[in-house]
Amino acid sequence: MITLQSKFSRHPQSICEIQTSKDGRYGWFLCAAHEEEDVVLEEIMAMVKLEIMAAKVLEIGRIEIESWLKSFFQDFHWKLHASLRRTDLKEKGLSLFFAVSYDHDIYFVQFGRIFCAATEGKKLKSVGKNWKNHHIQPLQGLNLLGLQDQDINVRPQKFHLDEDEILVVLPGRIAESVCGGNADASSLRPLVESFQNASPALWLLLKHSKPLAKPRKRRLTKLEISTLILLLGTTLAILYMALGGRGIVEHGFMRVRLWFTGKTQPKTAQIIENIGKAVNSPARSMELNVAWSVDLPQRITAAPAFSKNVVYVASENTVRAYKPGGNEPIWETALDSRVNNLLKTVYSLQASLENGMVLGLDQHGKVLWEKDIQARMSNSTGLEPIEITQSQDMRLDKSITLIPKDRGIAVLDNYSGGVMHEITLDQDIDFISPYDLQNRCFYVVSGNILMRLDLDITN
Repeated sequence: MITLQSKFSRHPQSICEIQTSKDGRYGWFLCAAHEEEDVVLEEIMAMVKLEIMAAKVLEIGRIEIESWLKSFFQDFHWKLHASLRRTDLKEKGLSLFFAVSYDHDIYFVQFGRIFCAATEGKKLKSVGKNWKNHHIQPLQGLNLLGLQDQDINVRPQKFHLDEDEILVVLPGRIAESVCGGNADASSLRPLVESFQNASPALWLLLKHSKPLAKPRKRRLTKLEISTLILLLGTTLAILYMALGGRGIVEHGFMRVRLWFTGKTQPKTAQIIENIGKAVNSPARSMELNVAWSVDLPQRITAAPAFSKNVVYVASENTVRAYKPGGNEPIWETALDSRVNNLLKTVYSLQASLENGMVLGLDQHGKVLWEKDIQARMSNSTGLEPIEITQSQDMRLDKSITLIPKDRGIAVLDNYSGGVMHEITLDQDIDFISPYDLQNRCFYVVSGNILMRLDLDITN
């Protein structure tokens, strides 16, 4: 893998940028410099960096990289030419080195006064353009990027960096001092880093390093694997029996079924409470208890409806919403006519009025829509037997039926036919809601009183 040993640049005269993959196998390396020091170079250098980053070089394959380098820098030469000609720089061209590495193979292009060399044992050898005598070449012969008003010559080159060898990229003046002085490869890095005050100051040192060996993971012995399996099986068996045997499994199936049918999931605190109740034994006793009640100013005219954390009730032409956990009012809405029927749908609360209008209310009681379809909804009381099965309430071993009476409700065991409980109310029952799976209760209307009856089961 190619690793970074050292890099340096001084804005705005030079830049040195790199980007590599996480494993270090692929990467690109950019060095650019100008002989002058001018603030306008900040914009030029930023443009160079952004163009390279926007090209997403790491997504380009090894097979097509050479043709991409050629076409990209031929196009970028003209963009840079247009930007440089608008400046007051004396030399309207950039020296640039750009390389893309695949493992230890490096594909690169060079423009202007940037040169590179590689170590070969203790010696340095020139790679690509030779640094010698570059200072006596005419300006046109330097092949500066963005200088000439004509297509530039782009010649991609490939270089194989051997293991433990170093590739160094330097501007012309530093290259003369480093490469021309017979520098020892062992002292290459400190020598290069001593040129921080040069103009332009720029360098890049890359090394072909061995990938770090990953420590071998210790495998578990057969005895350890067998012990873990036994411990896991014992733990699962204890939890299975402690949480109610097959009851807890069926409880989980019920929650999944409720989720797919769009029913509300219980809160975490209630789930924990329900797990304690989910035991694999028949219900020994059950009771219907009044959790709360609310006295409305007018007689209730429709069976209650409910949704997630809201109970809806209609009294004459007013629809009210309450929290199911208590008789705290949430909102109320007055309509134009008496409400004969309430239906909670997925999208709204539908209210059917005595004058034939059907309205849709949102969660805050505001009218979403209304249609005059002369609806004739039957004023369903819900005074019919209500069966509750084990799939609806995991506290049950078999199903039960709630039988409405004139002033009360009886709980019937469907298996034996025995009456397990009866509750007596002060007035006749007008309406009963369906069973609320979420809160394990139902809502009863008697005159102008709305009450919640909880089904309490002792196992």
